[in-house]
Amino acid sequence: MRLARLGLFYKIMMTISVSAAVAEGDVVTGEKIAREFCVRCHNVESDGPFKEHPPSFAAIAVYRSEEQIYGRIMYPALHAAMPQLGSMLALDNVEHLIAYIRSL
Repeated sequence: MRLARLGLFYKIMMTISVSAAVAEGDVVTGEKIAREFCVRCHNVESDGPFKEHPPSFAAIAVYRSEEQIYGRIMYPALHAAMPQLGSMLALDNVEHLIAYIRSL
């Protein structure tokens, strides 16, 4: 029961913080961050091919919600190959990266 409450709290907080974060993110800065941190594994081009493993940013923009994108960046524990960007990037840079992905 406690775990279920924590999950609900997490979802509510993610929805609130992500909606505000993306509204403030800068697409140009986000693209620069993507090219520095993400391009080794992901295709970060706006016209990149849709692929699944790892997904291209164009595919992520279509198939993932803002909350899911935020969760994957901040807490990629389920995706062991993905670096812990949440501990490497300042929160405003995460916001910029999400804004870039959502702009694709």
